[in-house]
Amino acid sequence: MARPKEFDRDEVLDRAVDLFWRNGYEATSMADMVEALGIGRQSLYDTFGDKHALYLAALDRYLGGPGALGALPTDVPVRKQLRAIFQTMVDRAVAHPERGLCMLGAAAVERCAEDDEVSKRFCRRTHELEDAFTRRLEQAKADGEIGGHHDPRGLARYLVNALYGLQLSARAHPRHAFLDPILDVTLSVLG
Repeated sequence: MARPKEFDRDEVLDRAVDLFWRNGYEATSMADMVEALGIGRQSLYDTFGDKHALYLAALDRYLGGPGALGALPTDVPVRKQLRAIFQTMVDRAVAHPERGLCMLGAAAVERCAEDDEVSKRFCRRTHELEDAFTRRLEQAKADGEIGGHHDPRGLARYLVNALYGLQLSARAHPRHAFLDPILDVTLSVLG
């Protein structure tokens, strides 16, 4: 009879998120995983499969976590709302410079070119962000919060791109003095 698992799968996935976010995929060895996750090599394989499967499971865990962007409420002014989203990203980057990019951004930089599964996840999240921003900007346009000349979809694409670009800048310069002016200029497109 097989021994029951003596670990919490969710806790192991949380530790895997932290490990892969900190080290990246390529730099994380099986020995690193066994040590950081606190479970044996065979238990890792039996539960998650290979390193790549664990990485994807950790990335999925990250994508479903508290940073996931849902529908943006319309009872908050759009400029204030977008500033809060961008400012939160800047504040996290400054508080945790060892992480720099969000885990998805780091995964995209490291893996998208050769890993279709990571690329699919990155594209899906990018489209989700773009759609959420577009819906909110359409409502803001209808309510007169932004000018009628704005194209909500184009503006949403710009903002998603700016969010990723700001994360890349934060990796090299995790300081408010460097990042806050970029945020101000980025949001100035709203008028």
